[in-house]
Amino acid sequence: MKSKSKRRLRFSLVLLVFVVSTGAPSASAQTGEKEKAEQEAAKREELTKNTLKLLDEVASEAGSLRLRENRSYVLTTAADVLWSRDEKRARTLFWAALGSLNLPVYVEVNLPDAKNENPATKGARANGPTKEQSEELEKYYARIETRRGFLRKVARHDAQLALDMMRSTRQGPPPQIPGAEGFDPEADLEQELTFAAAASDPKRLRQLARETLAKGVSFECLNLLRQIIQKDQDTGTQLVGDIIARLKTENFVTNNAAAHVAAGLLEWSRTRSAVLGAMSTSDDSFSVVRLKLEDDQKQDLVDMLTSAALSATVARSVLQNIQYVMPEIEQYAPDRVARMKARIAEYNRTLPAEVRNWNNFNVQFEQATPEEMIKAAAKVADAQRAALFYRAASKAVARGEADRYRELLKSQIEDEAERKRALDMVDNEQMSYDMLNGKTDELEKDVALIRNKEQRATVMSRLAMLLEKKDQHDKAVKFLDEARTLVKVDLTNEAHSNALLTVMLGYALIEPAKAFAMIEPAIDHTNDQVAKLFLVDKVIKTGAIKDGEIILNQPQTPLDYSFAQFGAGLSALGKADFDRTKALADRFQRNELKIIGRLLIARAMLRDSAQTPRTNQR
Repeated sequence: MKSKSKRRLRFSLVLLVFVVSTGAPSASAQTGEKEKAEQEAAKREELTKNTLKLLDEVASEAGSLRLRENRSYVLTTAADVLWSRDEKRARTLFWAALGSLNLPVYVEVNLPDAKNENPATKGARANGPTKEQSEELEKYYARIETRRGFLRKVARHDAQLALDMMRSTRQGPPPQIPGAEGFDPEADLEQELTFAAAASDPKRLRQLARETLAKGVSFECLNLLRQIIQKDQDTGTQLVGDIIARLKTENFVTNNAAAHVAAGLLEWSRTRSAVLGAMSTSDDSFSVVRLKLEDDQKQDLVDMLTSAALSATVARSVLQNIQYVMPEIEQYAPDRVARMKARIAEYNRTLPAEVRNWNNFNVQFEQATPEEMIKAAAKVADAQRAALFYRAASKAVARGEADRYRELLKSQIEDEAERKRALDMVDNEQMSYDMLNGKTDELEKDVALIRNKEQRATVMSRLAMLLEKKDQHDKAVKFLDEARTLVKVDLTNEAHSNALLTVMLGYALIEPAKAFAMIEPAIDHTNDQVAKLFLVDKVIKTGAIKDGEIILNQPQTPLDYSFAQFGAGLSALGKADFDRTKALADRFQRNELKIIGRLLIARAMLRDSAQTPRTNQR
């Protein structure tokens, strides 16, 4: 019951995202060629004006929300969207969002004095934290993570502002509870934001790095190096030298980060994979930069790692990391390879049987062919067999050998259920590959292989979107119309819901009027199910409702993820019927759903407007 209730809520929230990410039938799509550029510009300006007004209304309505986390999410998202247009207002909203979290300035839990402690409590403490202490620790880390997520959003716009906010709401170390890890998450967060605030100045970053290294090599070193090398390759190269010099003074047995950093440097220097990558600060593209290491630097790193691994007091962290850099060891310390493999084998024997089996599995099949994997299927554990078939399917598809692989499965896998699962895996891999590469002809063949209705509807909808991009409109509509017959509104089934949403998304981009014909009754159905959810929650706590209000941005259904997943219709938002789109969000009966719906309308439309080319500008 609890699981079904959460799925109902998930559908309502994702539907919200979908509704405001697609927009209404596009008038300009029908008459855009006849409109003059000046008229289009005037429409965009009027639309932006109305959207900014809506965003301001939503920010004001945030105060009507009961839950502080809901108020904060609405204000934070509004500030995030508004920043590029009105930074002063956005800053005010960010501070209001922080205030809505109602964070204590400092939290500390005092344990009872050992002399006066109840013997029963003392005995419980000796065996670990009590239930109350565990709950207190859980609350502490939930608060820390909520605040960390908020500050990272602020830091994307102004890292110094995020740092100021962090320091004004410092939380202190975790409660001093037996069995709890003794570290201060605030220190890590402050260091992260300090580095982010200096990100535009490579020299300042290097100075911060030196100050950090003076305290010892930490896991943060690699993150800092990533930031620097994206800004300035030469400064990053200098920092590498500083890190290696500091590593030479570290005790790899007592410092768990040392082996991790040393191995990371070696991996990032490879020419093929394991390169240093980071998200660009200007957009969502993925940029990759290879870390340059001299041969003598690689030699130093290999010597440090192998010496630590072969020492009498070797730490587990060294052996855990060194397995990933065996190619470098074979190149720079060939005389130590045999002893290293023996030490690693010895270490693996100390691991739990399940972990050891998976380690051996990974090593054994890393370079295996699909055919070799099929032959080995009967010899591995049941849990590993699915992973083996998945790897084999991925390799077969990537090599263009999917048909041959299917025939091997049919001839060599005797168990019918197992053979079906393996065939489904290769079908899924082939479809993903074809979608990624825009191979519509191949996808049309793939559709015929799909037995599951929801999966077929999803693939047909994605195929229709690809066909529309290739100006094959009639064919795209045909696939969507067939996909529509395969889906239904079923809030208790995630597969059904996702298929329905994908069909809606396809229509929104290809035939908007049909999208509305699906969306409006889906919202009405969702309102009924949400009402039932509140009744159920009075008897069985679902975890989706708190103090009589839906928790909007739940960890298991983050709105940002759903927004990105079903936001392919963003390109049509600037041409949408604004009033009708807003009316869809207002169709939700719950106040919190209406507010978040209107917020997401503003978010989608303002971002779409910002990306729309200005045809009247040279």
